[in-house]
Amino acid sequence: MNGTQTNVGGTRYAWYVVSVLLLLNVSSFIDRQVMALLVTPIKADLGISDTQIGLLLGPAFALTFALSGLLIGRLVDRGNRVAIIAWGVAAWSVMCTACGVANTFGQLFAARFGVGIGEATLSPSAASLIADYFPPEKLATAMSVFTSGVFIGAGLAYLIGGLVIEAVGNAQPWNVPLVGEIQAWQRVFILVGLPGFLLALLALTIREPRRVRSSKFPVHAATLREVVAWLRLHSSAFWSFGVGVAVYATVNFGTAFWFPVFFERTHGWSSGKVGLIMGGATLVFGVVGVIAGGRLADWFRTRGREDGNLIVLIISAVVSILAGLPLYLTSSEPVLIAALIVTNVAAASPFGAALAAMQEMVPGTMRGQAAAILGLLLNFVGLSLGPTAVGLLNDRVFQDPAKVALSLLVMTLVGRSIAAVSVAIGLSAHRRVVSEVTRQRLSTA
Repeated sequence: MNGTQTNVGGTRYAWYVVSVLLLLNVSSFIDRQVMALLVTPIKADLGISDTQIGLLLGPAFALTFALSGLLIGRLVDRGNRVAIIAWGVAAWSVMCTACGVANTFGQLFAARFGVGIGEATLSPSAASLIADYFPPEKLATAMSVFTSGVFIGAGLAYLIGGLVIEAVGNAQPWNVPLVGEIQAWQRVFILVGLPGFLLALLALTIREPRRVRSSKFPVHAATLREVVAWLRLHSSAFWSFGVGVAVYATVNFGTAFWFPVFFERTHGWSSGKVGLIMGGATLVFGVVGVIAGGRLADWFRTRGREDGNLIVLIISAVVSILAGLPLYLTSSEPVLIAALIVTNVAAASPFGAALAAMQEMVPGTMRGQAAAILGLLLNFVGLSLGPTAVGLLNDRVFQDPAKVALSLLVMTLVGRSIAAVSVAIGLSAHRRVVSEVTRQRLSTA
């Protein structure tokens, strides 16, 4: 059984597990993403630059998220995944609430640092659990449902942030003993952070699948040496996939965190309007995109295309490039909103499929570490580079905060092109490694 009780899924309980993990993913992305709608008041209150904002949005969170994920991935492959998730949810909720009492750039940076450590527990644990509960032909859809939490959470972050800012924007600061004044933007962090403590208890309702031993693949977490050896053996597949996913994520994170600023500076939208339209578009069409991408990938798989997960990414990159031109160059609001909808669908489509692709490229004994490696690519590269790159383009290249649209356009055209080409180069290598993993699984079933 390749080290775990695999593919018990398709059942009602398996979908309950996905539902709980989805809810936790929603919470994590609300906590992570809400800062994007608070850029203007944070800059005004703390007196910081676009580059510093980029550091808060990206590296402050991403560096610890990605690096902690590697250690946590090792724990996932040998320990209790449910307990890891529950402790992680509690930790990131504490640190998100701490963002609400930060009064300097350094304090806010440190709190975001802590959010990253807590949230690093979820994705490797969830990916490993879902891969145990679902067979390969249903895995991309299940992963896409879990991944839809990214877009539900981001959409709710925009909506909640916009509504709270509109509601309390002119209110007097709270005076809290030992803390001092709490501004409107700080209240947002407190309000979205506190519910996480209840969600940590909900995580404990998930049943940990029993780990099963076999003579050929005894239960153990693959060692770092074994993981590295596997990556080297199939280096062409992992390099092409890794570069493609990392660059695709760089564009996604850069645009997601700077979209509210783009709409404020370029089109003069209020925080409430940004929250309503961005939140609605992300919540509805981001979810549509990621679920559709997973279903399309599974459709390819049922027709014998072992590279179906990667084909979805290539298609999405091309569509995103085509939608980017009217999105950033138009002055017509109907055209802008239509392009925003297409962009949300295309940007979301490949991520459930990418998570499934990484799981099907490795043996069961290294699933948690494989998910952590994917997290490293998405966050250490994508989340660190994306928001920071846009801030640098604004400050150093175009030297005008009002030209944020050009920064986002350049990032989209260049990044999506690199991602599509890189993934296309590695299609045959990907098919080979998936075939080898499938043979191993069948030989030990």
